[in-house]
Amino acid sequence: MTRLRAALARRHPRSRAGVVRGILAGGALVAVLAVAFVALAVVVPWVYGEYGFHPTENARTWAALTPRYADATLCQRCHGTEYAAWVGERHATVTCESCHGPLAEHAATAPREASAGSLGLAKPGVGLCVVCHEQSPAKPTAFAQVDLAEHYAGAPCLGCHDSHSADAVRPPDISHSLARLPACVTCHAPAGLKPVPAGHVESSDAICQGCHKRPTAGQ
Repeated sequence: MTRLRAALARRHPRSRAGVVRGILAGGALVAVLAVAFVALAVVVPWVYGEYGFHPTENARTWAALTPRYADATLCQRCHGTEYAAWVGERHATVTCESCHGPLAEHAATAPREASAGSLGLAKPGVGLCVVCHEQSPAKPTAFAQVDLAEHYAGAPCLGCHDSHSADAVRPPDISHSLARLPACVTCHAPAGLKPVPAGHVESSDAICQGCHKRPTAGQ
């Protein structure tokens, strides 16, 4: 009996310490679960609202958006000349709104009797052309691209190139001899003997002759 009491006395302190450790471990577990619950309550709604985990949420979100782009066939209704020059040509893979911007509202609200170009829509400029056609080693060699530092900079791209068919107007060849003549701009300045077309600027002979070829070698 005495031995049993001694054994129980020896075990009692350790049992109390074990109970305390158990309580502390349980409290820590409850605290961790509480923090995790709060985190989930905050994070899950944000993630769901931002990305949407519901199988149909993405479809509903897109369906609720107002369309900003129209189909190219809608452009044809009023811009038949431009459409005819575009369809079937090299730029046919570039849709109208790739250059002109989103025009669904324009197509839906523009009066049918309005003439093409009368509604004040911005015409694409040089900056848009060079997005695709500026020379770059990353582009396929067969893709039409130009070195902007050497390409004629005196006129906008659309001064020589048709944006819809991608065809370029061939500059006229020089029809006379260049022997013993002064600089080209002596006669072909904007106010010269034979003015240059609108959009040209006074340039060096090398630039002029880069587009306008000499009739024969040495002349």
